[in-house]
Amino acid sequence: MSKYVVELNAEDLQMLKDCHSKNPSIMKSLNEAKED
Repeated sequence: MSKYVVELNAEDLQMLKDCHSKNPSIMKSLNEAKED
């Protein structure tokens, strides 16, 4: 599996979670995302 690093603000992260709530792999990645 590849590793991707993206920069988002909190609003973008929340929007992604809302839009992709039916995609388990994306949700897993978003939930594991951490702030630097």
